[in-house]
Amino acid sequence: MIAVAAPFPLRLRAYLAERFPALRYAVLIASYYSSNQFLAQALTRPSEPVHYDGSTVGGAVLLFCVFLHLRIFDEHKDYADDCRHFPDRVLQRGLITLGDLRTLGALAIGVEFVLAAYQGPAAVAAVCLVFIFTVLMLHEFFLGDWLKRRFLLYAGLHMLIMPLLALLVYSFTTGRFPWEAPGWFWVYGFVGFFVTFNWEVSRKIRTPDEEIDGVDSYTRLFGTYGAAYVVLGIRVVDTLLVSLVGRHLGLSPWFYAVLVLLFALCMVGFLQYRIRTSPRTARRMELYAGLYIVAFDLALAVELARLTALRAATT
Repeated sequence: MIAVAAPFPLRLRAYLAERFPALRYAVLIASYYSSNQFLAQALTRPSEPVHYDGSTVGGAVLLFCVFLHLRIFDEHKDYADDCRHFPDRVLQRGLITLGDLRTLGALAIGVEFVLAAYQGPAAVAAVCLVFIFTVLMLHEFFLGDWLKRRFLLYAGLHMLIMPLLALLVYSFTTGRFPWEAPGWFWVYGFVGFFVTFNWEVSRKIRTPDEEIDGVDSYTRLFGTYGAAYVVLGIRVVDTLLVSLVGRHLGLSPWFYAVLVLLFALCMVGFLQYRIRTSPRTARRMELYAGLYIVAFDLALAVELARLTALRAATT
């Protein structure tokens, strides 16, 4: 057990391990950035093979900093509630303070703007849009009490950050402004919205004995099984959207086979929870939703790399 008197790096590492596991975010960002970067290249330069370039590492680091500052904004926004309901967390125990996190968040935001400035005006514009939206999220769009009574709308508004992050990758990759992105890139941006929304609902599915007074959950809102059906409905929507993007790009049947397998895995999780409702099967729904996010992004990236290389070789 780490004490308050422990060196700051140890306390910070404990906080990050609990609330911002770097490896997990690195895997997520690698898959997410790859699919969006390759899609941006495929849509704007269809005759060239997609590839990683000099912007890739800087863009991925920028995205990592955005996720970190989002986490820090959430800690400030939810601090009072978390002190009541989760007093054993590192922040709530005083091992790390909100002041420490403000400093870390300021550093992350500074890195974002420096990297964007190096990349050019389009990247700066995209980062500004993302930053403004995260500030609105921090202040709950200045509708906090009203939104909290509408839990699904509250979550949906927050998930709109995902299309903005996709546009950030687009601008960083192409040097074009976010509003210049092709329509099909916007469609894929909203695939990110729905898959993340699916995960958000999945992670707040609880059995009746797990519910915490004063803490919102989707099972409290929709019922023990109603929330699982919401997850399934969102999965249908995001799978259809990414299939439409794949059809437009002319992707091969194996890509759709991967989508079917991923959908089947999520269906297994749904049935396990529906038939044997327990904390363990509830956690599996969250796990499968997370695996879907990483796997379908990687599948699209790999297929775009294969397809564009093949087209270039035959022209």
